[in-house]
Amino acid sequence: MVATISEKVLGSTTSGETVKQFILRNSNGCEAKFINLGAAWVGFQFSDDSPNLVLGCDTLEAYLSQGAFLGATVGRFANRIKNSQFKLNDEIIQVSENMSPHHIHGGFSGFSSKVWHSHIELVNEQPTLTLSYRSIDGEEGFPGNLDVKIVICLSNDNKVSFDYLATTDKPTVVNLTNHAYFNLQGTKTGHINDHDFKIHASTVLTSDDSAVPTGEISSVEGTALNLQDWTNIAQILGQADDPHILRASGYDHCYCLAQDGTLKTVAEARCNGITLTCATTLPGVQFYTGNFLANTPINHIESYDAHGAFCFEPGFWPDSPNHDHFPTCIFDKSHPYTAIIEYQFLKQ
Repeated sequence: MVATISEKVLGSTTSGETVKQFILRNSNGCEAKFINLGAAWVGFQFSDDSPNLVLGCDTLEAYLSQGAFLGATVGRFANRIKNSQFKLNDEIIQVSENMSPHHIHGGFSGFSSKVWHSHIELVNEQPTLTLSYRSIDGEEGFPGNLDVKIVICLSNDNKVSFDYLATTDKPTVVNLTNHAYFNLQGTKTGHINDHDFKIHASTVLTSDDSAVPTGEISSVEGTALNLQDWTNIAQILGQADDPHILRASGYDHCYCLAQDGTLKTVAEARCNGITLTCATTLPGVQFYTGNFLANTPINHIESYDAHGAFCFEPGFWPDSPNHDHFPTCIFDKSHPYTAIIEYQFLKQ
Protein backbone atom coordinates (compact mmCIF):
# COMPACT_ATOMS: atom_id res chain seq x y z
CA MET A 1 0.00 0.00 0.00
CA VAL A 2 1.18 3.50 -0.87
CA ALA A 3 0.98 6.36 1.63
CA THR A 4 -1.48 9.09 0.64
CA ILE A 5 -2.84 12.44 1.77
CA SER A 6 -6.09 14.00 0.62
CA GLU A 7 -8.44 16.84 1.41
CA LYS A 8 -12.11 17.66 0.98
CA VAL A 9 -14.36 20.59 1.79
CA LEU A 10 -16.70 20.13 4.75
CA GLY A 11 -18.48 23.46 4.32
CA SER A 12 -18.16 27.06 5.44
CA THR A 13 -18.27 28.98 8.69
CA THR A 14 -20.87 31.69 9.27
CA SER A 15 -18.24 34.21 8.12
CA GLY A 16 -17.73 32.31 4.87
CA GLU A 17 -14.37 30.66 5.57
CA THR A 18 -13.86 27.24 3.99
CA VAL A 19 -13.46 24.34 6.40
CA LYS A 20 -11.51 21.38 5.05
CA GLN A 21 -10.90 17.82 6.23
CA PHE A 22 -7.59 16.08 5.64
CA ILE A 23 -6.91 12.34 5.66
CA LEU A 24 -3.34 11.13 6.15
CA ARG A 25 -2.88 7.43 5.38
CA ASN A 26 0.40 5.53 5.86
CA SER A 27 1.60 2.50 3.91
CA ASN A 28 0.09 0.17 6.53
CA GLY A 29 -3.41 1.56 5.99
CA CYS A 30 -3.56 3.51 9.25
CA GLU A 31 -5.44 6.77 8.91
CA ALA A 32 -5.31 10.08 10.82
CA LYS A 33 -7.94 12.73 10.19
CA PHE A 34 -7.67 16.50 10.72
CA ILE A 35 -9.65 19.67 10.01
CA ASN A 36 -8.33 23.20 9.49
CA LEU A 37 -10.95 24.60 11.90
CA GLY A 38 -8.88 24.88 15.05
CA ALA A 39 -6.05 22.88 13.43
CA ALA A 40 -7.77 19.91 15.05
CA TRP A 41 -6.96 16.18 15.11
CA VAL A 42 -10.31 14.43 14.86
CA GLY A 43 -9.72 10.77 13.99
CA PHE A 44 -7.36 7.80 14.01
CA GLN A 45 -8.03 4.26 12.77
CA PHE A 46 -5.76 1.26 12.26
CA SER A 47 -7.91 0.30 9.26
CA ASP A 48 -11.21 1.22 7.63
CA ASP A 49 -13.09 -1.43 9.63
CA SER A 50 -11.47 -0.73 13.03
CA PRO A 51 -12.81 1.65 15.69
CA ASN A 52 -11.98 5.33 15.62
CA LEU A 53 -9.73 6.14 18.59
CA VAL A 54 -9.68 9.98 18.47
CA LEU A 55 -12.84 11.95 19.15
CA GLY A 56 -14.36 14.14 16.46
CA CYS A 57 -17.78 15.15 15.13
CA ASP A 58 -19.86 13.83 12.26
CA THR A 59 -20.99 17.26 11.04
CA LEU A 60 -19.53 20.73 10.61
CA GLU A 61 -22.44 22.08 12.65
CA ALA A 62 -21.35 19.93 15.60
CA TYR A 63 -17.75 21.13 15.29
CA LEU A 64 -18.89 24.75 15.29
CA SER A 65 -21.15 24.33 18.33
CA GLN A 66 -18.98 22.14 20.58
CA GLY A 67 -17.01 23.75 23.37
CA ALA A 68 -14.74 20.88 24.43
CA PHE A 69 -11.80 21.87 22.18
CA LEU A 70 -12.07 18.49 20.42
CA GLY A 71 -8.63 17.74 18.98
CA ALA A 72 -7.87 21.43 18.69
CA THR A 73 -4.64 23.37 18.71
CA VAL A 74 -5.05 25.57 21.78
CA GLY A 75 -3.40 28.99 22.04
CA ARG A 76 -2.11 31.65 22.18
CA PHE A 77 -1.92 30.47 25.78
CA ALA A 78 -3.24 27.01 26.62
CA ASN A 79 -4.57 26.39 30.12
CA ARG A 80 -5.11 29.15 32.69
CA ILE A 81 -3.77 32.62 33.48
CA LYS A 82 -4.76 33.87 36.93
CA ASN A 83 -6.94 36.98 36.95
CA SER A 84 -6.36 37.22 33.19
CA GLN A 85 -3.20 39.26 33.59
CA PHE A 86 0.56 39.01 33.90
CA LYS A 87 3.61 41.27 33.92
CA LEU A 88 5.85 41.38 30.87
CA ASN A 89 8.87 43.72 30.88
CA ASP A 90 7.36 45.68 33.78
CA GLU A 91 4.09 46.19 31.92
CA ILE A 92 0.82 44.63 33.14
CA ILE A 93 -0.75 42.73 30.25
CA GLN A 94 -4.53 42.25 30.49
CA VAL A 95 -5.89 39.38 28.40
CA SER A 96 -9.46 38.26 27.80
CA GLU A 97 -11.36 37.09 30.87
CA ASN A 98 -13.26 34.14 29.43
CA MET A 99 -13.36 32.03 32.61
CA SER A 100 -14.07 34.87 34.99
CA PRO A 101 -11.93 36.13 36.57
CA HIS A 102 -9.33 34.02 34.77
CA HIS A 103 -8.19 33.39 31.20
CA ILE A 104 -8.26 29.91 29.69
CA HIS A 105 -7.22 28.32 26.40
CA GLY A 106 -6.59 31.49 24.39
CA GLY A 107 -9.74 33.44 25.19
CA PHE A 108 -13.18 33.90 23.69
CA SER A 109 -11.88 33.29 20.17
CA GLY A 110 -8.59 31.47 20.55
CA PHE A 111 -6.64 29.42 18.04
CA SER A 112 -9.13 26.55 18.44
CA SER A 113 -11.83 28.61 16.71
CA LYS A 114 -9.72 29.89 13.81
CA VAL A 115 -9.65 28.50 10.28
CA TRP A 116 -5.98 27.79 9.54
CA HIS A 117 -4.22 27.91 6.19
CA SER A 118 -3.25 24.47 4.93
CA HIS A 119 -0.81 22.70 2.64
CA ILE A 120 -0.62 18.96 1.95
CA GLU A 121 2.24 16.95 0.47
CA LEU A 122 4.15 13.69 0.65
CA VAL A 123 7.60 14.21 2.17
CA ASN A 124 9.87 11.18 1.75
CA GLU A 125 6.69 9.16 1.11
CA GLN A 126 5.25 10.37 4.43
CA PRO A 127 1.89 12.21 4.42
CA THR A 128 2.50 15.72 5.74
CA LEU A 129 0.01 18.44 6.59
CA THR A 130 1.21 21.98 7.31
CA LEU A 131 -1.19 24.35 9.06
CA SER A 132 -0.45 28.03 9.68
CA TYR A 133 -2.11 31.00 11.34
CA ARG A 134 -1.19 34.62 12.08
CA SER A 135 -2.34 35.93 15.45
CA ILE A 136 -2.30 39.72 15.24
CA ASP A 137 -0.90 42.08 17.85
CA GLY A 138 -3.51 42.59 20.57
CA GLU A 139 -5.61 39.55 19.72
CA GLU A 140 -7.33 38.49 22.98
CA GLY A 141 -5.02 41.01 24.66
CA PHE A 142 -1.70 39.31 23.83
CA PRO A 143 1.13 41.51 22.54
CA GLY A 144 2.95 40.98 19.26
CA ASN A 145 2.10 39.52 15.89
CA LEU A 146 2.61 35.77 16.17
CA ASP A 147 3.08 33.54 13.12
CA VAL A 148 2.38 29.91 13.97
CA LYS A 149 3.20 26.89 11.83
CA ILE A 150 2.50 23.25 12.67
CA VAL A 151 3.91 20.43 10.55
CA ILE A 152 1.92 17.24 11.14
CA CYS A 153 3.16 13.87 9.90
CA LEU A 154 1.91 10.29 10.05
CA SER A 155 4.77 7.77 9.97
CA ASN A 156 4.69 4.12 8.96
CA ASP A 157 5.14 3.11 12.61
CA ASN A 158 1.81 4.80 13.44
CA LYS A 159 3.31 7.91 14.99
CA VAL A 160 1.47 11.21 14.65
CA SER A 161 3.94 14.05 15.16
CA PHE A 162 3.36 17.77 15.63
CA ASP A 163 6.32 20.07 15.00
CA TYR A 164 5.59 23.61 16.18
CA LEU A 165 7.23 26.90 15.25
CA ALA A 166 5.97 30.34 16.31
CA THR A 167 7.76 33.61 15.61
CA THR A 168 6.89 37.05 16.97
CA ASP A 169 7.89 40.66 16.38
CA LYS A 170 7.81 41.67 20.06
CA PRO A 171 8.05 39.90 23.44
CA THR A 172 5.00 37.78 24.20
CA VAL A 173 3.95 34.59 25.92
CA VAL A 174 3.24 31.40 23.99
CA ASN A 175 1.83 28.10 25.23
CA LEU A 176 0.45 25.77 22.57
CA THR A 177 -0.90 22.26 22.97
CA ASN A 178 -2.94 19.63 21.20
CA HIS A 179 -6.29 18.84 22.84
CA ALA A 180 -7.01 15.47 21.21
CA TYR A 181 -9.34 13.16 23.13
CA PHE A 182 -8.59 9.43 23.04
CA ASN A 183 -10.55 6.28 23.78
CA LEU A 184 -8.62 3.14 22.87
CA GLN A 185 -11.82 1.05 22.78
CA GLY A 186 -13.47 3.40 20.31
CA THR A 187 -14.78 6.92 20.62
CA LYS A 188 -18.40 5.95 21.29
CA THR A 189 -17.63 3.51 24.11
CA GLY A 190 -18.69 6.13 26.65
CA HIS A 191 -16.15 5.39 29.37
CA ILE A 192 -12.45 4.74 29.98
CA ASN A 193 -12.94 2.24 32.79
CA ASP A 194 -10.83 -0.44 31.12
CA HIS A 195 -7.84 1.82 30.46
CA ASP A 196 -4.57 1.72 32.39
CA PHE A 197 -2.43 4.85 32.60
CA LYS A 198 1.20 5.64 33.30
CA ILE A 199 2.70 9.12 33.64
CA HIS A 200 6.45 9.56 33.93
CA ALA A 201 6.41 12.27 36.59
CA SER A 202 6.88 12.34 40.35
CA THR A 203 5.57 15.86 40.92
CA VAL A 204 2.47 17.83 40.01
CA LEU A 205 1.33 21.44 40.33
CA THR A 206 -0.93 22.17 43.28
CA SER A 207 -3.99 24.14 42.21
CA ASP A 208 -6.79 26.02 43.92
CA ASP A 209 -10.50 25.30 43.52
CA SER A 210 -10.56 27.07 40.14
CA ALA A 211 -7.66 24.92 38.86
CA VAL A 212 -5.19 27.82 38.96
CA PRO A 213 -1.74 26.86 40.31
CA THR A 214 -0.87 28.10 43.78
CA GLY A 215 2.83 28.04 42.90
CA GLU A 216 3.51 24.92 44.93
CA ILE A 217 5.05 21.84 43.29
CA SER A 218 3.93 18.70 45.13
CA SER A 219 4.97 15.07 45.20
CA VAL A 220 2.44 12.59 43.86
CA GLU A 221 3.46 9.98 46.42
CA GLY A 222 0.58 8.72 48.54
CA THR A 223 -2.09 10.36 46.38
CA ALA A 224 -4.38 9.33 43.53
CA LEU A 225 -2.17 11.43 41.27
CA ASN A 226 0.64 8.88 41.49
CA LEU A 227 0.56 7.19 38.08
CA GLN A 228 4.26 6.32 37.89
CA ASP A 229 3.27 2.66 37.58
CA TRP A 230 0.48 1.31 35.40
CA THR A 231 -2.82 2.18 37.12
CA ASN A 232 -6.48 1.60 36.36
CA ILE A 233 -8.36 4.72 37.47
CA ALA A 234 -11.97 3.50 37.13
CA GLN A 235 -12.45 3.10 40.87
CA ILE A 236 -10.75 6.42 41.56
CA LEU A 237 -13.10 8.23 39.16
CA GLY A 238 -16.10 6.34 40.52
CA GLN A 239 -15.49 7.08 44.19
CA ALA A 240 -13.63 10.38 43.88
CA ASP A 241 -12.79 10.54 47.58
CA ASP A 242 -9.30 11.92 47.03
CA PRO A 243 -9.35 15.72 47.39
CA HIS A 244 -7.24 16.16 44.26
CA ILE A 245 -9.83 14.25 42.22
CA LEU A 246 -12.82 15.88 43.91
CA ARG A 247 -11.56 19.33 42.94
CA ALA A 248 -11.63 18.57 39.24
CA SER A 249 -14.34 15.85 39.14
CA GLY A 250 -11.57 13.63 37.83
CA TYR A 251 -8.03 14.19 36.61
CA ASP A 252 -7.19 17.65 35.28
CA HIS A 253 -3.66 18.15 36.55
CA CYS A 254 -0.35 19.39 35.22
CA TYR A 255 2.45 16.90 35.75
CA CYS A 256 5.92 18.42 35.94
CA LEU A 257 8.55 17.02 33.58
CA ALA A 258 12.27 17.47 33.05
CA GLN A 259 13.08 20.90 31.66
CA ASP A 260 15.90 19.81 29.36
CA GLY A 261 14.11 20.25 26.05
CA THR A 262 14.78 16.68 24.91
CA LEU A 263 12.13 14.54 23.26
CA LYS A 264 11.00 11.93 25.77
CA THR A 265 8.04 9.67 26.50
CA VAL A 266 5.98 11.33 29.23
CA ALA A 267 2.63 9.51 29.34
CA GLU A 268 1.11 6.20 28.25
CA ALA A 269 -2.27 4.53 28.11
CA ARG A 270 -3.25 0.97 27.26
CA CYS A 271 -6.48 -0.88 26.64
CA ASN A 272 -7.88 -3.55 24.38
CA GLY A 273 -4.42 -4.62 23.17
CA ILE A 274 -3.54 -1.06 22.12
CA THR A 275 -0.93 1.18 23.75
CA LEU A 276 -0.74 4.93 23.18
CA THR A 277 2.48 6.76 24.05
CA CYS A 278 2.92 10.52 24.24
CA ALA A 279 6.35 12.11 23.87
CA THR A 280 7.30 15.79 23.98
CA THR A 281 10.08 18.34 24.38
CA LEU A 282 7.85 20.47 26.63
CA PRO A 283 8.16 20.74 30.45
CA GLY A 284 4.66 19.63 31.44
CA VAL A 285 1.74 17.43 30.50
CA GLN A 286 -1.87 18.01 31.53
CA PHE A 287 -3.72 14.75 32.12
CA TYR A 288 -7.46 15.27 31.65
CA THR A 289 -10.17 12.61 31.91
CA GLY A 290 -12.95 14.36 30.02
CA ASN A 291 -14.63 15.52 33.21
CA PHE A 292 -16.78 18.08 31.38
CA LEU A 293 -17.19 16.21 28.09
CA ALA A 294 -20.88 15.39 28.68
CA ASN A 295 -23.31 16.71 26.05
CA THR A 296 -20.54 17.55 23.58
CA PRO A 297 -22.27 16.88 20.25
CA ILE A 298 -21.19 14.15 17.84
CA ASN A 299 -24.03 15.01 15.49
CA HIS A 300 -27.58 16.36 15.89
CA ILE A 301 -28.63 13.22 17.80
CA GLU A 302 -25.61 11.77 19.65
CA SER A 303 -23.26 13.30 22.18
CA TYR A 304 -20.24 12.25 24.23
CA ASP A 305 -20.28 11.33 27.93
CA ALA A 306 -18.32 12.66 30.89
CA HIS A 307 -15.17 10.56 31.39
CA GLY A 308 -15.73 9.13 27.92
CA ALA A 309 -12.17 9.92 26.81
CA PHE A 310 -8.86 11.30 28.04
CA CYS A 311 -6.27 13.84 26.95
CA PHE A 312 -2.51 14.02 27.24
CA GLU A 313 -1.81 17.74 26.69
CA PRO A 314 1.91 18.62 26.71
CA GLY A 315 2.78 22.26 27.26
CA PHE A 316 4.22 24.88 29.53
CA TRP A 317 2.78 25.01 33.01
CA PRO A 318 -0.49 26.86 33.57
CA ASP A 319 -0.14 30.43 34.81
CA SER A 320 3.58 30.31 34.05
CA PRO A 321 3.84 34.07 33.34
CA ASN A 322 2.91 34.75 36.98
CA HIS A 323 5.48 32.43 38.59
CA ASP A 324 9.18 33.16 38.22
CA HIS A 325 10.12 29.63 39.33
CA PHE A 326 8.02 28.01 36.58
CA PRO A 327 9.61 27.30 33.17
CA THR A 328 9.51 30.51 31.16
CA CYS A 329 7.15 30.76 28.22
CA ILE A 330 8.27 34.23 27.12
CA PHE A 331 9.48 34.50 23.53
CA ASP A 332 10.66 37.37 21.36
CA LYS A 333 12.03 38.25 17.94
CA SER A 334 15.37 36.53 18.59
CA HIS A 335 13.91 33.60 20.50
CA PRO A 336 11.13 31.75 18.61
CA TYR A 337 8.85 29.16 20.14
CA THR A 338 9.63 25.57 19.08
CA ALA A 339 8.21 22.30 20.38
CA ILE A 340 7.53 18.71 19.38
CA ILE A 341 4.60 16.53 20.46
CA GLU A 342 4.32 12.91 19.31
CA TYR A 343 1.64 10.28 19.81
CA GLN A 344 2.26 6.68 18.80
CA PHE A 345 -0.24 3.84 18.60
CA LEU A 346 1.09 0.32 19.18
CA LYS A 347 -1.07 -2.73 18.59
CA GLN A 348 -0.35 -6.20 20.01
